[in-house]
Amino acid sequence: MTDIADEQLMLNYGQGDVQAFTQLYLRHKNSLYRYFLRQCANPQMAEELYQEVWNKLIKARSQYQVSAKFTTWLYRIAYNELIDHYRRTGTQSKWLDTDNQDLDIDYFADHNTHLDAEKLLQDQQAAQLKACLAQLSREQKEAFLLKHEADFTLKEIAELVTQTSENIKSRIRYAQAKLKHCIKHKVESNNER
Repeated sequence: MTDIADEQLMLNYGQGDVQAFTQLYLRHKNSLYRYFLRQCANPQMAEELYQEVWNKLIKARSQYQVSAKFTTWLYRIAYNELIDHYRRTGTQSKWLDTDNQDLDIDYFADHNTHLDAEKLLQDQQAAQLKACLAQLSREQKEAFLLKHEADFTLKEIAELVTQTSENIKSRIRYAQAKLKHCIKHKVESNNER
């Protein structure tokens, strides 16, 4: 079976091919959900926004025209949903209550759990990254996640959020510098325990 391009699948879906929708959904469900979860931190809200994007895609199927990559079109819908959410709620939600997210390896070791130390270390590093991502501005976090999670190019991100490529490049550069500094600080803090 040959891989059919997303754009062709969407066109096929617009003509009634339900299997085409299934393929699109399976290809993009995880990254799209993670995009929302990492932007708003509330799993219930992430799920609502995620479902709304798929509902809008379903409603737009017969009007879809290839004017950009399918992922750019899909994430434009997602981006607009997120902005509308921020406007409705008057917030730019943070990820998580980071005070409760640092895993303490010593705690688990002292309590004789059967968790694998390697898995525990990975979980701790993931929690540290999440806490550091929460400290970024919405714009920096968004650009960073679209680049590293959704694998968009600078040009695609710029088109998606209607900014220049140079602005996006700066946002990502600042985000990476802040993340590097934050993670270094967290590692040093954990080593002092």
